[in-house]
Amino acid sequence: MKKIILSLFTCLAIQQANAQLVITPNQTASYLANKLVATSGTLGVTVSNATLTCHGNANGEFTGTSNLGITDGIALGTGDVASDTVNNLFGLDGLPLEMASNVMSTLGDADLTAIITIPTYDACVLEFDLQPSGSFIEFEYVFGSEEYPEFNCSQFNDIFGFFISGPGFTAPTNIALIPSTTTEVSINSINDGSVSSCTANTALYVNNIGTTCTIDGFTVPMIATATVTSGATYHLKMAIADAGDGILNSYVVLKANSLKSGSTTPNHLNQLSKESGLEVYPTVMNNAFYLNNLNGDQWTIEISDINGRMVYRSTIAANQSTSSIQTEGLSKGMYVLKASRNSDHRSFIQKLIKE
Repeated sequence: MKKIILSLFTCLAIQQANAQLVITPNQTASYLANKLVATSGTLGVTVSNATLTCHGNANGEFTGTSNLGITDGIALGTGDVASDTVNNLFGLDGLPLEMASNVMSTLGDADLTAIITIPTYDACVLEFDLQPSGSFIEFEYVFGSEEYPEFNCSQFNDIFGFFISGPGFTAPTNIALIPSTTTEVSINSINDGSVSSCTANTALYVNNIGTTCTIDGFTVPMIATATVTSGATYHLKMAIADAGDGILNSYVVLKANSLKSGSTTPNHLNQLSKESGLEVYPTVMNNAFYLNNLNGDQWTIEISDINGRMVYRSTIAANQSTSSIQTEGLSKGMYVLKASRNSDHRSFIQKLIKE
């Protein structure tokens, strides 16, 4: 066993003291789909005809603090999303020393099996139609698994995908990809690098040593995006499944209100805050990104890596309408931009990915 299962009494005591995620399983397809749609900032997405093919215990909504980087959203899993302490089963909301593993005895998914050419099991699939008002759609997610790190680079390559179909797509196309590649996000494409026989992308991986969240490892928050035609109807399929066997759970969590559309090219222009008056673009960058100072405020800009180490600091003057921030010296991976408005000391946060 990869972890020691504590007695029921001990688990209950620890969870009551430390668990901070609150997960409500067995939601409807319509509820899950609509929870993803943005309610402020860049809007322009309408969803309809939602369906859910998933065990009731393997889907749900969640809120609360954890080290996942998402505090409100929905979860799809290959096993229970919420812990059942009566039956000594653990979901996403336990502790790292516990183990989320239960067989749902449900079918796999053909689209996921086709990606990895390995049989899949215990699939959870949320599908819906959407109509965007702009030229792109995007949403934020985290993938994690109990397969980490013992089964890196193995046949137990639990897999998920976001498949979009409609105008411009000749076949359902997976947009859950490593940034600037056509490689799917999975255990064998993002991990801690402890096994050299597959690509690791370690900058996108988090080794879970926190006090919340059961799974041993997960990705940093990532953005799935697709170029679309304004006003057209598309179909989006969100699916996750076990690979190779039906044990050791995996999960994909999706940020509430992050599904949105807009009309910028070529990269997703994201407002730090609707009220802040400061825009940052692109959020997936190469050697530079830009800030639009819409209201003529003075700002202090700080960039930190995923370990909290500050790597950049500067000030934007009130008369600077557009600023260019050069990032050639930064390593690939996820960063956090903190913008503090000097007039009232309010701070706003934006995630950035350096490719």
